[in-house]
Amino acid sequence: SLGLLVRLDDEEEIDGLVSGGLDWSGTTHPSRDDIRVRMAVSNKDRERFRMAMTADGDSQDEAVSGSLGLALFAEADEKFDGRVSGGLDWSDALEARMTVSNEGREKVHMAMTADGNSRFRERDGSLGLLVRVDNENEVDGLVSGSFDWSGTEDADQTDLRASMTVSNKQRERLHMAMTADGDSRNKAREGSLGLALR
Repeated sequence: SLGLLVRLDDEEEIDGLVSGGLDWSGTTHPSRDDIRVRMAVSNKDRERFRMAMTADGDSQDEAVSGSLGLALFAEADEKFDGRVSGGLDWSDALEARMTVSNEGREKVHMAMTADGNSRFRERDGSLGLLVRVDNENEVDGLVSGSFDWSGTEDADQTDLRASMTVSNKQRERLHMAMTADGDSRNKAREGSLGLALR
C-alpha cells in the first residue's frame, strides 16, 4: 500500500491510499485461479476505485484453454464484472472458442472448426463458424468442399472435379460443383467444362 497526505493552510486536501496485491500461488494449486491481482484507491477514507483481475489457464497435450476475469468498481458502484474465456484444441480437427460475459451473462460466443483430409490426388475439408450475441445465434455456418484430380491418370474418369457448399443454421445457401475434362491427340484438342449452381 501507498499513502499520501497533503495539508494546505491546515486543510486536508488529499488523504489518499493506494493498496493492492498480486497472488500467483494458484499456479501450484489446480483448484484456484493461477494469478489474482487487486488494487484499490481511496481518498479521505472513502473508496474511489477498485479493480480485481484473475487469469487462469491449462494445457494438455494438444489443447489449450484459459480465462481472464476483470471487475471494476468506481465510487463503490460496480461498473464492469466481465470474463473472457476460450480454448484451442488441435488433437483431431482444429477447434477454437471464445466467450465474453459481463455480470454472469454471456454477451458474445464464437466457435470455429476446421477439418480436412488429403488422399493421393484428392483434397476435402470444411470450416465451421458459430457466432452468438446475447444468447442468439447470429451465424451458424459451414463451408465444405473438395477437389479431385485423380481423373488425370484414369481415362474413364473426369479429369478434375471440385465442389463447394455454404450453409447457415443447417440450411444450404449455396452449392457449386465444377468438372473439367479434356483430351489431346496429335494436333487436336477437345474438352468440356461443367458447372452446376444451386
